[in-house]
Amino acid sequence: MDRRIEAAIRIVRLESHRELPIRELARRVNLSVWHFDHLFKAETSTSPKQYIRKHKMKLAEEMLSESFLSVKEVAANLGFGDRSHFSRDFSKVNGQSPSAVSGRRKGNSTTKPALAENR
Repeated sequence: MDRRIEAAIRIVRLESHRELPIRELARRVNLSVWHFDHLFKAETSTSPKQYIRKHKMKLAEEMLSESFLSVKEVAANLGFGDRSHFSRDFSKVNGQSPSAVSGRRKGNSTTKPALAENR
């Protein structure tokens, strides 16, 4: 893989907590926006914008299922300005709402645990 695209992917992963414009990513790897976009697509089979979105939604799914952060807190941690935008994007990518994922957290079951018989 082209070293500039590898660098861009590292930046995306390290800076998932904020909005990361494609223009800034291109500048940071010393490419024009047009060249960056085309090279990124050639190397990853996806656009930089789609890659960033999918990466953030994967992180969001992990945060929602493995932490006790609210949907609003997860959205803020990933650089989304508002919860509704985050929820809409999350649902499009994952096929379910963020609330549905957070409702399945470990230890967040709606059923009562079975009692041990030999106590």
